[in-house]
Amino acid sequence: MIFFKRFIFNRVFICYLTLAFSILSFASSAQAMFIPSPCEGNGISNRETDLHKIQKLLEIKLIQHKLSLLGLTKEEIEARLHQLDHEQIHQIASQINALESGGNSAEIIIILILLGIIIGLILVK
Repeated sequence: MIFFKRFIFNRVFICYLTLAFSILSFASSAQAMFIPSPCEGNGISNRETDLHKIQKLLEIKLIQHKLSLLGLTKEEIEARLHQLDHEQIHQIASQINALESGGNSAEIIIILILLGIIIGLILVK
């Protein structure tokens, strides 16, 4: 009986590993884009566009909440934004564009490993 349980466990475990590695072996879609030029058109980038990107980010409720926890009001944030020079504003806007909108595959890997451990524990009992 123990031999039969181990045999079934080994078969299920091998199938699980095969499935997990098959899923993980698919190449993820590469996310690439052109590197933006620090200068647009007449030698300076559009400050209005960059400020609009920053304002759009600041309208998110979570970010507003985090900034309020730091003791910053909307007026203080606006004042600080207008104190920044053009290069600093453009740098912030570029970093906003570089933020990853999705998660990463680490969560999927952890879930697959945990699922394998749970299946293995169930089959051993």
